[in-house]
Amino acid sequence: MAFELLDPRIQQVLRDKDIHEPTGPQREAIPIILQGDHLLLVAHTGIGKTEAAMLPIFHRLLDTAGKGIKCIYITPLRALNRDMLKRLTEFGEALDLDVAVRHGDTSQAERQRQSKSPPDVLITTPETVQVLFTGKRLREHLSRVKWVVIDEIHELASNERGAQLSVAMERLVEVAGEFQRIGLSATVGSVEEVAGYLGGEGRKVRTVRAQVSKDLDVTVQAPPVTDADRDLAGRLQSDPHLVSGMRRCKTLIERHRSTLMFVNTRDTAEAMAARYHIWDESIRIGVHHGSLSKEIRIETEEDFKAERLKGLICTSSLELGIDIGSVDFAIQYNSPRQVSRLIQRMGRAGHSVGERSEGAIVASNADEIAESMVIARMASDGELERLRVRERPMTVLANQLVAMGMSGQTEKELAYQVIKRSYPFRNLGRDEFHGVLEQLVSIGLLFDNDATFRRTSRGMRYFYDNISMIPDERTYLIRDIATRRVVGTLDESFVLSFAEPYAAFITHGKTWRIVEVREDELLVEQIRDIGSIPSWTGEDIPVPFEVAQEVGRLRRERKYGEYAGDADAVEELDRYLKEQDRDGAVPSDKLVTLEMGKRMAVLNMCFGTKVNETVSKVLSVLLSARLGESVGAHTDPYRIVIELPRDINPQIIIDTLGTMRSEGVESLVRLVLKTSSHLRYRFVFVAKKFGVIDKDADHRQVNFTRLAEAFEGTPLFEEAVRRSLWEDFDVEGTMAAMKRLESGETTLKVMGLTSIGRAGLQHSRDLIMPQRADHSILMALKKRLESEVMSMSCLNCQAQWRLKPQDAPDRLVCPRCGGQMIAALLPYNKQDIGLLKKEKPTEEEAKEIRRMYKNASLVREHGRRAMLTLAGRGIGPDTADRVLSSFYDDEDEFLRDILSAELTYARTKRFWD
Repeated sequence: MAFELLDPRIQQVLRDKDIHEPTGPQREAIPIILQGDHLLLVAHTGIGKTEAAMLPIFHRLLDTAGKGIKCIYITPLRALNRDMLKRLTEFGEALDLDVAVRHGDTSQAERQRQSKSPPDVLITTPETVQVLFTGKRLREHLSRVKWVVIDEIHELASNERGAQLSVAMERLVEVAGEFQRIGLSATVGSVEEVAGYLGGEGRKVRTVRAQVSKDLDVTVQAPPVTDADRDLAGRLQSDPHLVSGMRRCKTLIERHRSTLMFVNTRDTAEAMAARYHIWDESIRIGVHHGSLSKEIRIETEEDFKAERLKGLICTSSLELGIDIGSVDFAIQYNSPRQVSRLIQRMGRAGHSVGERSEGAIVASNADEIAESMVIARMASDGELERLRVRERPMTVLANQLVAMGMSGQTEKELAYQVIKRSYPFRNLGRDEFHGVLEQLVSIGLLFDNDATFRRTSRGMRYFYDNISMIPDERTYLIRDIATRRVVGTLDESFVLSFAEPYAAFITHGKTWRIVEVREDELLVEQIRDIGSIPSWTGEDIPVPFEVAQEVGRLRRERKYGEYAGDADAVEELDRYLKEQDRDGAVPSDKLVTLEMGKRMAVLNMCFGTKVNETVSKVLSVLLSARLGESVGAHTDPYRIVIELPRDINPQIIIDTLGTMRSEGVESLVRLVLKTSSHLRYRFVFVAKKFGVIDKDADHRQVNFTRLAEAFEGTPLFEEAVRRSLWEDFDVEGTMAAMKRLESGETTLKVMGLTSIGRAGLQHSRDLIMPQRADHSILMALKKRLESEVMSMSCLNCQAQWRLKPQDAPDRLVCPRCGGQMIAALLPYNKQDIGLLKKEKPTEEEAKEIRRMYKNASLVREHGRRAMLTLAGRGIGPDTADRVLSSFYDDEDEFLRDILSAELTYARTKRFWD
């Protein structure tokens, strides 16, 4: 038995922990690690992967004398570091071995202690590994490393953080000599690729792969909408279908002891948490995501462990193996988009050896139902997405060349050989290497001394500013003005576009009103209302080509019995498809349909997120060139919606699509990229990582055209193009899709607008508001508006009094002077009436008047039309929706504002004139 191979002291610790038998993966992995072989261990959550790796290492450490760091345990998250420290310290204390953690939050005193007295096992992150090479004493401690363990390796292998770590491991070989490498992962669809990443060039890595899908018991549920849901939708300002899903989730949470409820984005998590708390103030459901403060996250985790919370709405922040106590059920709200995410998330339920994972996917519409059923089927059969390691990311090469130069004079040939040993750079050419090196010299980050190079003083600043390869987005702290506590963070893009005093937004499942906007933080106060939902960057999860194709096959074959959908889900999906049958034909894995509407077209293509995005970008540019006018497009995994300048013959779209030959896809995409917003964003990121743009520079202030012209033809510009092709498009998948169309394997049919096409216009994957306000929502808004307390102000004598609209007489007059020019102001704007006391305002007052006039005239112009629509007269609902969504996220806020827009306009116009 595997445990019998371990030191008796370790066996005793296991007995003390009531662990007597190894799990299957432990039984296989422990002997391999004791033999000294490199190993990739793939097993589901809660099977004891950490112990499988660390027990044999502890065994060897007991026989390894001397001072220095002997084992580095790397995780992608600081929160995982905290958990690992707790788990491994228990073993370390019993075995008289020192275990410590080091990352960005580690205190200076602890760092100094580690420098003087290094631990036997150091738990850290990929970014902190970079810093370990810089200090002379730390490098000396690294020289004794014999083991490196990378936990959750799948989270790193496919991105630039992983490429940076891969090079760091080869640099570590130069300091410590060869060491044993162990990778741990719960979900890997390409074992050979990840094993290659772990080992680098020339090293054999053995693999142990347990049953990835565990014992998954997952059903797809789609609760029907009830009258109670419709009533509640008005109160919560949401769509009845979304509310019915919330009701089902609430029921499932109440039936179980501890439930994790996963959503795909932070804004959805906040929207749901806020609405749950408005629905029921006493509900024991919390929210957890990466933009909440560390203090709030830890507090929430502890509340959940102690069962003070029954449910926790979370994103991928709890997807990995963070210890949040015993979970007996997991919910995924709407499709998780990818098989690996479902396995990882459902694996959090029954997070112990031998326990079955129970969970449900609650879907809100037919597209979500079909996608969820397919992903659940693939998860049960262990069919995971292919994980690909990106080759030769030049931002990482630039970063690591400067990092190498931090240690003094570095030989160019040695640097090239070290970097080339890492798996992502195994095909790095000398010309590419020297091209990047020369660019760094020209920028001023490195000194070139013929056969060697070293960093400059600017290079040192660059290194510490760019230790992390995670894209930079400036963030603002959210500080509660009452407690001075930091609640979380907001991205700069949201703050600049939304934040102003008295604006309301949601975070931590509560609504906050902005009191003051400061240079790097927002002071806020909590209110009981529904505010706007913040947006955060980098959240969309792409649906893979394979998943979208099987959704198409499910539509075509309708073999519902092969999938884990409940009766309601199957009935809803079947109704949706039968309605499409009546409309004409169902788009599937074998059929693409082109639907023509008024100045628009919908291409129904089951090709997945990135392929559809690639096709849409190229097609819209080609159509625009052909028509001589602008063409817009937006996509989802199953359709491309094309916004046309005028009605056109569908044959024009078919012919244009036909010019996208499979062999010419990459050249077309590269051509399109030059005018794409994708390239602008990626170029700024790459320029920052090359040191051309300062880390804190606002990309909107960068003259992209001039900068791109200056660097066109350089490694920097080529890397921006290659990165955009990798991150935003799928050239390989698009080539495969075009080949199917060319060969006739996939056919194309033209038809009028159908239910599936309209679904692309109507479905919103958010939880914020329905596409159109129905009667229940309007009535709820009307009721709230009527009870809103307004500050009434006489424009003649400046008298002020409070009044609710529901109590207002038919004809308003001033009680003091009898005047009829009455302004209706919100309480926090009542002081604005003071501006009318002066005939000539000060410069500051004039500036405020201009702002008020501009806002009021804008609202006045569009508000008149929107109010007519909401009153049941005038323009059509589609135009009204566009008017509303163009200016406001919150319809309640919109309606309140237009109540006083006319009077605000009137009282400021004379100063403006």
